[in-house]
Amino acid sequence: MNCPYCKSSHVVKRGMRKLRFETVQTYQCKQCKKRFQDKKISKKSYPPQVVYDALVLYHQGFSLDETRKRVNKRFKVKVGLSTIHSWVKEYEFFCPIHNQRDLFSGEDKNVIFRKRFDHVNLDYEFRYHRLKLEKNVKNAFSSLYHYLKRFENGCPDAFFEVGKRCSQPVFEPNAGVEFLRSKNLSCEMADFAVKASRNNYQRHNLVEEFMLVNDIATVAVEVPVWYWEKSVDSGITGHIDILQVRNDHVYILDYKPNAARDKKAAGQLYHYAVALSFRARVRFNQIRCAWFDKDDYFEFSPATIKAKLKDN
Repeated sequence: MNCPYCKSSHVVKRGMRKLRFETVQTYQCKQCKKRFQDKKISKKSYPPQVVYDALVLYHQGFSLDETRKRVNKRFKVKVGLSTIHSWVKEYEFFCPIHNQRDLFSGEDKNVIFRKRFDHVNLDYEFRYHRLKLEKNVKNAFSSLYHYLKRFENGCPDAFFEVGKRCSQPVFEPNAGVEFLRSKNLSCEMADFAVKASRNNYQRHNLVEEFMLVNDIATVAVEVPVWYWEKSVDSGITGHIDILQVRNDHVYILDYKPNAARDKKAAGQLYHYAVALSFRARVRFNQIRCAWFDKDDYFEFSPATIKAKLKDN
């Protein structure tokens, strides 16, 4: 953590301060001696979970009044219409779906399809955005569209009981692969969503849900994929965190809390790309892979990788 005044990293904790709806950590900079608070969303009287929920509900198609009622009931607060409206306007820059909200006004508010799968004693909630699937995927990638729709009837769970997870086999990418490092909208959305998490276990789900509802490109999350690789004599299985369709390409995104230090992300994403290309019949050169956190976004084309197993 850096001091917001002098940017020094010599910061120590100096007790807690109780606010109206939350308790925050107070820090002191040893360089300039000033104190500051670790308030998750600045200049907000309500907890970040309330702001997060309001944006998610509103951009699913609920009116301001319906959003207000649901938020107040869930969190036992009294947020006014003008407050929710101000949040919608303030965070409009990383909620691009706001400009297309009229497309589903009057539609069923159940715009997100949800289906839970129990794979290897872990609970995965597969979700896709009904309207974005119809608009962004159906014509551009019809095989991918039908692949995602088939999960409405279930998933072949047996593959996930015997196969290795995509995160387990470690691949060495060839030295010529270029990883594009940047910071983009995905980082901004992740930063906001993580601030609403009460613990580390909630981070993935909140980032996925926020991007699925508020982003234009994100069409599905926790997408099951699998394939059988003869050279390793085992099934390879996994769940894609975030699936996007943009710029005539399919993007496979993985949220990694420490993206810059993650050494296995590229190999894991390469497996996802192979599996999705095979199962959904998407051309390999039309797939892009990326992993990200609130600070960094790393992207590469899996078609440029000549991968080999480290132990083979």
